[in-house]
Amino acid sequence: MIENTLQEIKGLISLPEVYQRVRNLIDDPNSDIEHFVEVVASDPNLTVAVLRVANSAFFGFPGKIDSLSRAVSMLGIGQLHDLVLATSAIASLKLPNDIMPLKRFWQFSLFSAVLTRLLASQLKIPKSERLFVIGLLYEIGHLVLYAKHPELAKRAIDLSRNNQEMLHIVEQKLLGMHYGEIGAKLMAQWCLPAHFQDIVHYQPTPDLAPEQRRETALLHLVRACAEKAIFGHMSPIEQRVSREIWDILQLDREQLDDTIEQARNTASEMEKLMFN
Repeated sequence: MIENTLQEIKGLISLPEVYQRVRNLIDDPNSDIEHFVEVVASDPNLTVAVLRVANSAFFGFPGKIDSLSRAVSMLGIGQLHDLVLATSAIASLKLPNDIMPLKRFWQFSLFSAVLTRLLASQLKIPKSERLFVIGLLYEIGHLVLYAKHPELAKRAIDLSRNNQEMLHIVEQKLLGMHYGEIGAKLMAQWCLPAHFQDIVHYQPTPDLAPEQRRETALLHLVRACAEKAIFGHMSPIEQRVSREIWDILQLDREQLDDTIEQARNTASEMEKLMFN
């Protein structure tokens, strides 16, 4: 059933041409910064987004960045790719549903993205800035479920709450796969990097992750934090995240609380930059 749904939306949900052009340049050994600038400049909305984000406190670059060329140079190709991917995904994934308003969905996802990057930096995880876009997209499997199978998605949510059972376990029983797997399969359709797919796939079950266990454990923790911060989940984070996750990450609880508050403020500012 879910496989059929993914095939159905394959032709309906695709990333825009500007993202594909950026990916092609990354794969081209003869490309340079100016080629990337030219591609971004071809999309006025993307140009505005890149300049806004490059000048945000989130990146903290010195001085005002008033040219696209400097913005691309300061961001670097990796972060430019992720920013183009983020804006492209938000524009493409317009899947209205009766379970969660899109604005609320992206608020949750943006908070997750900011918190993931902040904590990854504190934990000195290599290339921590790349985790921002993974944190933004790790819930897209749920967006597909909400839009295409709303009754089953709602039933899974209700059973999870009533039986005090983890949502991904209920989804696995009802659908044969959980939201992490669905999100990873959608990423595969988009030809996103394999490690993006793996982290999203195993985020609900980080103990099963064959690689990148710290990154996967971090995203698992972030989801619990986001549910509490954005949705007001009542149970303490400590009760919803296993001791193994805390042992892997070695996070100080007080430091986590401070970072959650910082992420809340930063995500609010980023929301204005990326959605207005």
